[in-house]
Amino acid sequence: MFAPPVTENEIEKVINKLKGKFSAGFDEIPESLVKRCTHHIKKPLTHICNISLKFGIFPDLMKRAKIRPIFKKGDRQDIQNYRPIAVISVF
Repeated sequence: MFAPPVTENEIEKVINKLKGKFSAGFDEIPESLVKRCTHHIKKPLTHICNISLKFGIFPDLMKRAKIRPIFKKGDRQDIQNYRPIAVISVF
């Protein structure tokens, strides 16, 4: 499988499409911070993405998520009335 290298412009476009939420994954970095720092981080992010694509390796730490229970409906004391959501890293 071959994936062409990504460019800084592509990284910037992806970052600009983020909603800018304040929630953060295990790394505690919110989307809003990434959006504000786009011009400073797009070059290193491009390099990291291209190295990952080149060698076919995705860092294990980036596969982690915070699991949060979200209330659906009914009795708040009943655990069956919650569903889990995974909050992953913005990266």
